[in-house]
Amino acid sequence: MEQQANAGAGIGLSEELPPDFARRLAQKVVFTVERERDQDAALEKVADMFLRNLGKPGRARQFIDMIEALLENEETARYAGLSWVSIVLHREDDAQFVQLVSNILDAMIVDHQQIAKPNIQLEYRRKTFSYYAKNLGDTFIATMGIKAELYEVVGSIYSNMIRKEVAQETASKERRTASSRRISLGDRDEQKPKTGKKLFDDVVDYVHSRGELRPDTLSQQNPNEFISILADRMRGTRRYVIQDIMGKQALEKRKEVEKELSERLASAEEIIYAREAFRRSLDLFWTEKRYNIRYLSVEKIRVTLQVVSVVVGVLWFLVAYLSLWGSQWYEGLAVAAGMYVFARISASRQAFRNFFPNDVSKDLELVLGTLTPTLRKMSKEQMDAFMIRQIKDQQNLPLLPVMPEFFKYVFAVMPDRKNAILTADQIKELLENIELDIARVIRTATHRVLPA
Repeated sequence: MEQQANAGAGIGLSEELPPDFARRLAQKVVFTVERERDQDAALEKVADMFLRNLGKPGRARQFIDMIEALLENEETARYAGLSWVSIVLHREDDAQFVQLVSNILDAMIVDHQQIAKPNIQLEYRRKTFSYYAKNLGDTFIATMGIKAELYEVVGSIYSNMIRKEVAQETASKERRTASSRRISLGDRDEQKPKTGKKLFDDVVDYVHSRGELRPDTLSQQNPNEFISILADRMRGTRRYVIQDIMGKQALEKRKEVEKELSERLASAEEIIYAREAFRRSLDLFWTEKRYNIRYLSVEKIRVTLQVVSVVVGVLWFLVAYLSLWGSQWYEGLAVAAGMYVFARISASRQAFRNFFPNDVSKDLELVLGTLTPTLRKMSKEQMDAFMIRQIKDQQNLPLLPVMPEFFKYVFAVMPDRKNAILTADQIKELLENIELDIARVIRTATHRVLPA
């Protein structure tokens, strides 16, 4: 047996592995543990043997086959647990063993998803389980059969598996989200899992099924009670690890959102430059708001002059035509022609151009074009502080009554309003605060007259 086991270890160093390599490696494990009186020394040798033979890429599945070979016999099942113990217990600081464990779990997860080996079914259960769930579940049971304190090893392996599968699922969702926007060859060629059940769920279900007992009598004791306890502890580990993963993901997402928000927020320099643009646009808004009133006033005067001049010309022509008051018809015609010329020239829009108010709508659009990008990037706190400064600014004091209306106007005409940081509810709340602050400032101000 020693020669055969030594041959197995030697073969592990070669590039080509024989078909029975895993079984010969299992024999070497049994021989090493039995030969050494000190179990810790035996586990050290077993761990070194695994590192030499299975540390190369693509050999992780040999470890799974070796565990299955050990689990075939009840007498050697405990060595399956000791094999995991040798590469897990007190190996957290050794990168080589951490990588070896990671490779083994990755191989188990991938093969479980692709159903590389047929599922199995317990004799007393109709439910089927993954081959890899049985492999790992029986190993956990054997490990706990050695010593209850070895749950440290079981918990480490099980936690590592949960984190790997959850991370894999998260990465798969991100790839699907990216592929929905941009189809790539890599996403198309990716193999989809053939089973939807997670390996860590299947393992705990298998262990729970192994711990169940259908008693023949009411007083019959369950010899597998420790397996049921193991399943409960594994459920607790699963709950704790998933909660920890979700908490870390939520924290990372919150950090990303905060980072993105901080990058989108307006800088202090932009806010300072926006103050003058706000004052200018507020003044132009007030001017534009009064434009129609002034325009209609001038237009009424111009139209009145036109109508009066035409009426006077017509009346004078009629008087002259009827030879009333000693006037001649050609005099009435001359007066009518003069009134007509006056109405068409002196009372025309061109002649009254200097009396009409200036239309500042284009100027207002230009100034708002420099202001709205900064306002769109302001947070609620920044906008609140910005508006308080504008309300307390003495230059804006005469225009405070129209400031709430101007505030609503700015966000109504703002391009890309959906990309603004402020929500509709926050804008509404800010508007209410602005109205209160303006009322407070106006009450205490001495100058309450709007500019003419």
